[in-house]
Amino acid sequence: MHLHSRGASSDSMLDPDELPELARSNGLTGINISEHDQVWERHRQAEYRERHPGFFANFGMEVSTDLGHILAVGLEAYESGIHRAERLRAAADRVGGFLIVAHPFRHVFDPVTAMRTGGPPFALTPEQAAELPVFQLVDAIEIANACNTPRENYFAAEVARVLGVPGTGGSDAHSDSGIGYFATGFERAVADSAALLEELRAGRFHAVHRTGSGRLVRFEPGSIEAAREAEDAEAASG
Repeated sequence: MHLHSRGASSDSMLDPDELPELARSNGLTGINISEHDQVWERHRQAEYRERHPGFFANFGMEVSTDLGHILAVGLEAYESGIHRAERLRAAADRVGGFLIVAHPFRHVFDPVTAMRTGGPPFALTPEQAAELPVFQLVDAIEIANACNTPRENYFAAEVARVLGVPGTGGSDAHSDSGIGYFATGFERAVADSAALLEELRAGRFHAVHRTGSGRLVRFEPGSIEAAREAEDAEAASG
């Protein structure tokens, strides 16, 4: 649900034409390419799908807003003013789109970040963090991001639990490293972009992570450690 490709996102070296094979080899059946502040043009989307028949690809966007980065699914292009989160919400509502706050707690527990910003260390509880303005404007929270620390991801998962909203997972890949480590699992097959939006709006999804043996299991606080311990125990007994 969250990755960037070369040529559209300036900080990415990931060749989009390598994505189908990379995704399949890591247990994924589709991708959501979410470039920074832009969506692939329609003709480029069509050409990509023609080159990779049988592979699901959706084209979203990661919007830089005044309340942080937000993944937008359903918008056809960047619109003036959506750098303001409230305007982005309105734009998504007009087209039946879906908004996911991306990596909401990245670096907040890093004391160096607090020193650089001149603010106090982050000390909010999940209940207090759930009241932050961004969470009142989105439909879901990215609770599993491969560029985050476990503490940042687990805290996001707790905030999602407090709010009673679903959580997604994503690699946030900018190279071929990390693809599929975190992903979003859907309860039903997703064949096209319309179906993706339908499943997102219905809440029929959850964050997953890949275990050492390559299985995809539901992500929740402690699940990574539990899966590792179970596989270590299995290996020791086998």
